[in-house]
Amino acid sequence: MKLHEDTEGPPCSHMENLLHQAADGSAKGWKKWYALSHAGQCGRCGRFLDRLRMTLSAVQMSKPVPDPEALDRLKSGKWKEETKK
Repeated sequence: MKLHEDTEGPPCSHMENLLHQAADGSAKGWKKWYALSHAGQCGRCGRFLDRLRMTLSAVQMSKPVPDPEALDRLKSGKWKEETKK
């Protein structure tokens, strides 16, 4: 028997923090096991965890890749020289 077979609605209030930790990878040990086990049996929490993972993935993919030349200028301090001109 599944808990909350419906997938519409908010996650279980006592699970929201654990689901965030499971999605971002910070949950370890029994916390991770409990969050994943609950999400596997609860439609609302399972859907919430899936959406969190997709959102985190999209955010990570959207981070701009820094220009290596710009990083070199910042590390070398050349930007200080350029602002004095």
